[in-house]
Amino acid sequence: MKNIKFISIAIIVFVSASFAQQKFFVNLNDRADDLFKVTLIPSNLTDENKIFQFASTAPGTYQLMDIGRYVRTFKAIDETGNEIASRQISTNQWEIEEPAKVKKIYYTIAETWDTPVDKNMVYAMSGTSLENDHAVINGQAVFGYFHGKQKDSIYIKLDYPNDWIVGTALAKNNNGFYAAKDYDEVVDSPIMLGVLTKSSQKIENTTIDVYSYSKTGKINADGLFSILEDILNATSQFTNGLPVDHYTFLFHFEKMTMGAWEHNFSSFYVFGEADITEQFAQQIKSIAAHEFYHIVTPLNIHSELVNNFNYEKPVMSQHLWLYEGTTEWAANILQLRDYIITLDEFLGEMKQKLAMNDYYDQSISLVDLSLSSTEKQDQYPNIYQKGAVVATLLDIRLLELSKGTRGYREVINQLYKDFGVNKSFSEKDFFSEFVKRTYPEIEDFINRYIKGTDKLPVEEYFAKLGIQYKENIGVDSSKISLGFGLGVKDGKIAVTSVTMPEENGVKTDDIILKANGEEVNLQNAQSRFSYISKLKVGDTVDLTVSRKGETKEIKITMQPRKIRHQFKVLENATEEQLALRSAWMKNF
Repeated sequence: MKNIKFISIAIIVFVSASFAQQKFFVNLNDRADDLFKVTLIPSNLTDENKIFQFASTAPGTYQLMDIGRYVRTFKAIDETGNEIASRQISTNQWEIEEPAKVKKIYYTIAETWDTPVDKNMVYAMSGTSLENDHAVINGQAVFGYFHGKQKDSIYIKLDYPNDWIVGTALAKNNNGFYAAKDYDEVVDSPIMLGVLTKSSQKIENTTIDVYSYSKTGKINADGLFSILEDILNATSQFTNGLPVDHYTFLFHFEKMTMGAWEHNFSSFYVFGEADITEQFAQQIKSIAAHEFYHIVTPLNIHSELVNNFNYEKPVMSQHLWLYEGTTEWAANILQLRDYIITLDEFLGEMKQKLAMNDYYDQSISLVDLSLSSTEKQDQYPNIYQKGAVVATLLDIRLLELSKGTRGYREVINQLYKDFGVNKSFSEKDFFSEFVKRTYPEIEDFINRYIKGTDKLPVEEYFAKLGIQYKENIGVDSSKISLGFGLGVKDGKIAVTSVTMPEENGVKTDDIILKANGEEVNLQNAQSRFSYISKLKVGDTVDLTVSRKGETKEIKITMQPRKIRHQFKVLENATEEQLALRSAWMKNF
């Protein structure tokens, strides 16, 4: 009887699950107006499902997207073909009067890459594109869900030209649908399709697929795989084997370099198309090392806020320092330990991160930055700078306390075994759990440098490795400095911090409109400011800025560059320093 009861329950669950599904059909053959034409066939709607929700944001982006802004039409249809009344009740929500009668939802939604918005521009790597020879779909920017049905299974049918290739981590079933267990998996699985090249190989027991879109065909997937192979092997050494059975890299090469976005089984990259020089190849390696390591954190190590993500009203986790700072640290240290980069190159990365950290608000702790990342977008990038430096110092401290036998890598590897994709740690209790797994002294480290804003002990900690660090050396009059940092705010180039005397005239939050009379925007900012490297101390640049809505003309005088953040590997290091350095530079 016990076996019969078990079988009956299994059948009920299977039948119930078979009806808890939503089917999306996307027409990618009609691409003339930059609109995705989406038809949704829902199942089992009730009054509880009357709200159709588009995403406010998505995990791992740390920005407000408000995808509802891109919706152009929305209609609910009954079985006779008549329209059922619906209305937009907020930026991201449509309310349907009689959801039980709905047999079809039809909506159109604009691509994000070519659709201008006043603020909160969606990052290219988490947005969408629809062109003659390809399309990019990030799930949260095309698909929505009914309230109460975020966990329903989803099936997606894409109609596209016969000569296009599809790249995605989603599996395709026998009926031609890409299947996802729920909305979260759709968001977690970007799709790139079009005139692509593909390369597929195995690294140990993991199948790696690489897809490339290159506007002029300059870059192909086989060449990319050869670049990625070293990083994948180094990551395997660092994580004691790759923790996934399959993984998909999606590369888009055209006119802009914006970065990448990580997922459980894939990552999506947006680069400007260029010749694959040694420098460009190393850039790809470093970014791929970061994105691929995200399979460890936050995808296998995360709090309940990540595991149960709220697309409507997201609540940020205080552990962004772990998700991004630790990942950036890992991306660099694993290359050092596998001889992809040298110790001098690693220290060069540290110098650059410390220099960039100078341009951010030092009164914001990593925890506060984590919690306010969506509001403080001008400060958010420092999580990759200060966060990585703090992780580096934490690694050194752990190695010191363990007498060179257990560093940050070993703690992280144990954490991802103890938790995993479906098991969260406590948002509130993680710090105390981390201390329990390490040493009592680590609580002081957390309080001072992660929760607090104490000056980072870079000099003290690197001295333990026999590496000298000096924060201030002097000035170099042969090199120039703008005297302020630039970043992105509301989709525009803005001053993020001022490091030189204010007589230069710029202030934090100024929006740069023109440089020497030429318009400045996201697409051309790099080229507009590239000539500055050829100027000399005392030369000037004319800027037009917007400050609190008022336009101002400012003349900037080039300043001598400060010499800061110098590392030097000591030749006369002690045996104790050399032993700790040796432990720091290898995997156990």
